[in-house]
Parts: sequence; C-alpha cells; structure tokens
Amino acid sequence: MSEVTEDGEKGGDTSAPKTTELKLFKDVKYYVIGSLDESVESLLEESDAEVESYLTDRVTHVIATESDHPEISEAKDLFELPVVSPQWISMSVRCRKLLPTKAFAPETSKLFSNINACLSQMPQGDRNALWAMLAFYGGSCQLSLNKKCTHLVTPKTDGAKYACATRHESTIKIVTPDWVVDSINNKKLQDEKIYHPKLILDKPEEVSPTEKETAAADVKTEQLSQESIVEETSQSSSSGPSVVKASKAQYKITAPWAEDVEKVSDILLSGQDKPPKEKKKRRPRKKKEPALTITHESLMGNFPEMEFPRTLRNITNNGEHAPQQQGGERRQLSQVLSAIAGMASQNKAREQTLSTPLLPEVRYYGHDPSYSIMPETCMLGCIFLIIEYPQLVGQQYIDTWRKVISDHGGIVDDCYSDRITHVLCDTQKSEVFKLATKDGKRCVTANWLNDCLKMKKMQPPWRALHFPVTSYPLQPSPCRDQIIAVTGFEGIERNDVKTLVELSGAKYTGFFSRGNTLLICNRQEGSKYEKALEWRKPYVNVQWLSDNVLGNIENVRNISQLRYQTYDLADPFKIDQLQRMPLMEPWTTPLKISQALRKSFISALGEKGDPLASKRLGSPIADQHSKKQRTEGDLIGSQKMLNNKPMPHVMFTGCDPKMVPDLAKKVERLGGQVVTKINLCTHLVASKVTRTMKFLCGVSVCRHIITPQWVEESHKNQWLLDEANFNLVDSEQEKLFTFRLKDSMQKAHQRKVFQNITFYVSSGVKPGLDTMKEIIECAGGILLPSRPSLKTVGGILAAGGPGSFVVITCDTDLPLCRDFLRHKIEVHNAEFILTGVLRQQLDFQSFKFHGF
Repeated sequence: MSEVTEDGEKGGDTSAPKTTELKLFKDVKYYVIGSLDESVESLLEESDAEVESYLTDRVTHVIATESDHPEISEAKDLFELPVVSPQWISMSVRCRKLLPTKAFAPETSKLFSNINACLSQMPQGDRNALWAMLAFYGGSCQLSLNKKCTHLVTPKTDGAKYACATRHESTIKIVTPDWVVDSINNKKLQDEKIYHPKLILDKPEEVSPTEKETAAADVKTEQLSQESIVEETSQSSSSGPSVVKASKAQYKITAPWAEDVEKVSDILLSGQDKPPKEKKKRRPRKKKEPALTITHESLMGNFPEMEFPRTLRNITNNGEHAPQQQGGERRQLSQVLSAIAGMASQNKAREQTLSTPLLPEVRYYGHDPSYSIMPETCMLGCIFLIIEYPQLVGQQYIDTWRKVISDHGGIVDDCYSDRITHVLCDTQKSEVFKLATKDGKRCVTANWLNDCLKMKKMQPPWRALHFPVTSYPLQPSPCRDQIIAVTGFEGIERNDVKTLVELSGAKYTGFFSRGNTLLICNRQEGSKYEKALEWRKPYVNVQWLSDNVLGNIENVRNISQLRYQTYDLADPFKIDQLQRMPLMEPWTTPLKISQALRKSFISALGEKGDPLASKRLGSPIADQHSKKQRTEGDLIGSQKMLNNKPMPHVMFTGCDPKMVPDLAKKVERLGGQVVTKINLCTHLVASKVTRTMKFLCGVSVCRHIITPQWVEESHKNQWLLDEANFNLVDSEQEKLFTFRLKDSMQKAHQRKVFQNITFYVSSGVKPGLDTMKEIIECAGGILLPSRPSLKTVGGILAAGGPGSFVVITCDTDLPLCRDFLRHKIEVHNAEFILTGVLRQQLDFQSFKFHGF
C-alpha cells in the first residue's frame, strides 16, 4: 500500500532546534536506568544537563529504557521522581520546551500501546486533542496513511485516505473519534465495528416506517456480525445508514488531563509531522443525534447534607440519640433500571433483585494459623496506634484501653511507624488513616477491639461497626427519609442497631406506628412484626443497615433481596460480602509474631514466677493438654511490670557514670530491663548527643532517645510516663552536625539509611572495625569481613545497582584503594557512615575521595 496524504495535512519543518541555543535541560539532573543512545546523551550534554551516578534526592528526572526494572518503583515510591522514556528528551527538544512527564512513562501495557492511528478529516483542535489522548495512553499518530497504520480515525466517509483504508479493512480499522474517547472512559478498547463513520446519520430527515425497519435490521446485522464491515452499495449522501453509535456533538474534544498536555499543537506527530492547519474549506458538519446520558443523580435521587447531634460510639456502645428527619416517598432502583432497559414493568418490586457477580473466595486471617494463641494473650503481636478516640472519650478511657490491651499481650505505641499493626480510629478523615491504608495497616474501631476481647480471639472484622466510617453521620445521608423501629434485639445488640441507624442518618423510634417507614427485624415474630404485615410496612434484617453504613447504596434500594430477608441468624450483624471491601485487604495476610517479641514476653512472665508462660503465649510447640484456667491478673503478674506500656529495654550512654547504677535500679523497679546489647534496646537514656557507638546505633534501632529525667520522674510517679515529654534535644550538637534527632529517628523507623548497601572498611579507619560493624549493621548495611575482589564487587553492583557497594578508608590507606578509584567505585572517609547515621541520609558527595 502506497502512502496516502491529503490537502491540508502536510507536515511542516521537522528540523530540530539546536539545544545549545535553548539550554532546555540546564536544571535537569538525571539518573539513567538501562543505557541511552549516543544521540540522546549528546542532546542532554549540549543542553547542560547533569548526569548522576546514584539514585539520590539530588536527581530531578529518571530516564529509563526498561519498563520493568526494579529501580523504577524505587524512584517513584521512595524518591517520588518522574520516570520518563528517552522520547521525552527528543520531543522536548523539538517543541522547544520541557514537556509534561506523565505522557512519557516507560510502560509497555498502556491502553493504546499497539495502536498507530492516522488522523484525517477533522479540525486542527480536535486533531491535537486526539493525538494527546492517544499518545498519553501509549499510542502513536501520523498524518500519512500507510501500511504501518492500524486505525484510520475520521468522522467522514470520503477522501483519498478513507477510500484507501476501505480497500484494506482487514488490516486498517476505520473508526470515528468517539472510539478513542470511549475506550479511555471505559478503560478498554471498544469494538471498532460499531464506531465506523458510515454509521453516522447524515441528515435529521423524516424516515418512513419501512426505512426505519430496514435500518434497524442493518443495525442488528452490524452488531452481531463477526466479519469485516461490508461496504455501502449506494454512494448517495442522502441514503446513509442509521445511527448505531451516537457520536459526540461536533467533536469538540477536551482531554481530561489538559494540564499535562497543554499546547499540544507545538508537539510533532510521530516525531516528524506537526499537526497542520486545515487549508481546505471545510464542508458543513454532519448533524448527529445526542447520546443518551444517565447520571448517578437521575437514578439515585439527591440527598441534601444535614447536620445532626453526634453521639459517641465508644467501646461500651451507649449511644441513644437519633437525628430527626422527615419521611418521604422512595423509588425502587430495580424499577428505574427496568424502565431504562425497556423491560416489561408487570413484575412487582419485591420480585426484582439485582444480580450480584460471583467473586472468588478470599480468606482472611487474624494470627498466623500455625500458632495456637491462648485466650489470655489474644492480642499478642498486635501493636496499636490509637487516634481520634483521645479527643472523643478522654485520656482516662485511653489509659484503661492501654491496660486492657497490655493485659492481653498487645502493645500501644504513641506515634506512627512501620511496626504498627493496627490503627484504632473512629473515622476515615485523618491523615494517619490515609497513610495507614496506603501502608497496608489494619484499620479498625473500638467496637472491633471490644468484640475481640469478649471472644478472647483476634480475628478479622466481621461487623459494619468494626470499620471506620467516612463521616459521622454519613454525608450525604442514604436514609434521611427513613423512620426506623427495631424488634427482636436486646441489650448490647439493640444498642448496636441504634448506632447503625444513627450512622445512616435515619430517625430511630422505640415504638412502631403507621408513621414508621421501615422495621428492622431479628426474627419474623412479635407484635411489631405482625403490625408491619397488617399495615404493609417493609421490613428487613440488620444486613440492610450494614450495607447502608458501608456505602453499598446500589444494593440497599431493593429491600426485597434474599440477603435482606434472611432471619434467625447466629450473628445477624455478620457481613456476608467482605471481599468487596478495600479495608479487608490487609487481613489477607496472617499476623506473625516475631521470636524477639515472644522471648521478651516469656522472659518477663518467667521472672515473675510464671513457669507456664510459654504455653499461654501460644507457641506452635505448646502442649495443648496443659492449659489451666487463670485469672487476667495471673497473666501479667505484677501490675508494675508492664503498666500501660510495653516493657522498656534500657541502655545508658553519655550519662554521669556515678548516676547510672541508681538509674538502672529505678528502671528495674518500674518493670523495665537494663540490657547490654544495643540491638535489644528500646529506650536509650542520654544527657546529650554524642557520637559513641551506642548513640549512633541507637538512632537506627531505638524507639526513644530520652533524658535521665524520664527515669527520675517515672520513679517518682511509680508509673512509666510518656516519653514524648522527655525526648533528648541538643540544639548545639544538632546545629554542629546539621541534623535534627527527632527527624533522623523518624526516617530510621521508615527505612534504615544503609539498607541494601554493602561496605568494605580498610584496617586503618577509626573508629575500629568492630565499632563500625555494629553501626553499619544497626543501620541496615552489611560489612564484608575482608577485602573483596573486583569481580565480587562487580557482582554486588550488578545485583544492587549503583551505590550498593561503598569503600570506607582513610588518608593512610588510600593508596591501597587505587584499583577501586580506577574503576569508579565509591570510596569515602568514615564520615560517610558517622554523619550519615546521624542525619539518616546518604551523601555521596561531601566525604568522597577523588584520587591521591
């Protein structure tokens, strides 16, 4: 097939501007994943761009020639850097400006990855927008029709390109611009057959009944046929076929990501042709029928936001208040959908049910099934962060919760970190909740904690009240017109139903009258139930309320579903469709208990004279036949041992040596333990910032670095006080070494600074090898015991990438490292480690040896 062009679609000057004149990339510091062509490297070099050898926070752009390299995810997630293909360089040069990076991500699985479209017979603005859409999703465009093209995009059925594509329909699909837009909106390539431009209605003329029947038959044939579309036999413009796909009026297309592809008229199609200006006089545009648009509001109705008095859903479920709202008439969603689909409306609403697709069964876990956790320690391995509730219930209740959690083997931390396993919160509005869900933490409410403690078992959430809600009450309220009564529930269960009613925004009444709009039943019996039948009032089970609260609004409009009419259940509050909920994703992985935590807890209980502690902790090798009934007081032993906090493991550094013995005794009296190994330390007591081995290691591994006053004041109060009030702050030393201790410890909890880095330290480095080994390993690094060969170093760099191997030496040993320097291997002095640990930051420039 020869190349076909048309008047008005000629490309302009395609010569690239000289980068030396533009200096486009003068502020770009790029890191390369893969290997760049020499032409791309020369463009960057001529524009004064700087290449970086390592992926650090100095980098502004990452250029990748591979789509699945592991460093790509590291660059995006850890450093939040834009990752682009080399095409971003060449296209930016041609457009004389730095283009947005999103459209040049090196991905191979984009929507239009295998599409090469030729755009024809449309205005300049529409052509620009379509090019932007196709390019953004991995496609390519050109103005010439040749054998490379997979699609001809045109709204018209005339012209040389259309005639040529018609002769090659087996290889070139002919579609209207709607095909591009609808494929993007549906996130799936649409069937090209129903987007052929010949299916567009030419004129809005009256059509006779016979012609309508013929057109309808043609439409049905077009939709069902699996073969190529047959050419029209008539060339008359007045006898075109009827509409199959309603096209967008006048094709005034606006890309939803316009801010990312602004001024696309300056960008060259396929790197060669500019979108040309139309030279031919355009004919009047064909009129088109508007497509039917069904909005969510037209189906569901509008719910105005209303504010109501809030009652606290605390761990005891004492909420009694309910919002006051007016009643109203409600439409059945099933009837609306039936009307839209043109179905017969003879069936009653109660006989209509919405089909629910079968989802694969997903299993959820509490603890790892290989452990046999004893009831007394049902929270073992759970590390909680409690948010929102301190403001809702007061600190006194929180202290009680801490004690209860500790009594059952759990831990409560005061700040967010990687070690947190559960976030206890009331709503989804906080920033901590958003971070926790992103990190895959288990987010639950105090109701979940209360129910698990009653069952003496930590298990996945199974009730609606176990999940934090988006707002309290829900806005917009899904049940603002409902006046609800309850029957068949007693005690705590009745309070739980009241809370669900309150959450949904409905009004609760303790009685049932003709003014009620709905009855929540536990069983199909009782006077309220009989009156509901007599007055023909609808009734449902608690599952209907749960779906309202969880946001399943599409289902709750049809109260006649079988799942809402099932009663006498063992647990009426149990949710039957957990696999639909994103908050259940973290529960697909069992909670494992580390050996360190297990041994620490066993040791603590053993010191208090409890020989059966290991069996009650639920070890996989525990003797299941030696269980004994014990009180909760027996589990913990001494109240002072854990108090309301996990047992502290304490070390001292930089303190007055005369004070240390006394401080150690006070720690032990409080239930803590003085340890001698820094990797076991949770609380490092120091009076100032010092660059000792203990302090440098403590920055990487300790939860708290605190002053001696924490020990003294805690001993006075006979209680472990909040460490946040005693955190070490040494302004003088922090200014000297340009760091903040608080920030450094937060970074260390998120990711250790030397993680995945291997070190070789020469023998003359001070401090000695043993000290350096301890500091490096606590910071996540690996220290080689002897000098490696260049082959070994090459293997490490090949596996870990640039910066994964570092040599630490000194001026005396520098001549021994000439082979490392010759091969451009990182060689630094000891400050790379010492200052790097204090700052928790990799600095590949300040302490580097460049030669000798």
